[in-house]
Amino acid sequence: MSEKLSLVKPREEFIEEIRAFRQEVIDVDDGLFHGVSALDDFEDISAWIRQCRLMESSETLPNPDWVDADEFMLVREADSRILGMINLRHRLNEYLAEIGGHIGYMVRPSERRKGYGKAMLALCLDECRERGLDRVMISCDADNEGSRRTILSCGGVFERSAVVDGGVIERYWISLR
Repeated sequence: MSEKLSLVKPREEFIEEIRAFRQEVIDVDDGLFHGVSALDDFEDISAWIRQCRLMESSETLPNPDWVDADEFMLVREADSRILGMINLRHRLNEYLAEIGGHIGYMVRPSERRKGYGKAMLALCLDECRERGLDRVMISCDADNEGSRRTILSCGGVFERSAVVDGGVIERYWISLR
């Protein structure tokens, strides 16, 4: 991939692009959001950006059941288009240890099947290494072939399947050493 891509934390200069990303997911995916720090709950994008900042530290978490995390957007530098979003959880609580994992992500519906998921996950794994993590758990719905391929292409090793709310997820571990 020759495009210049980068992980960028949500900020005010991207409000219109975040709004467009959010609307596209609502229109195309029936509002099924993954790895976007509850963006679906926020019509006020500035408020969502503020919540993302609060989530970066365990001292400022807006919900005691959440863990500290960094939200990133995969941005194509040529046109500042948001191609996807990825959430890096600094640690795992009971729920995340069983189901959600360290990383959740979503590629913009109109940008799928172009390699952006793999690029975004690879960049996020670099962030994990910088945080000193040795390995990360990541999961996907059993019927999400694109996400499975993305995880495998970044070194994911299948651990097991789990039944969650009537559906099946697959759990993978990625070694960062």
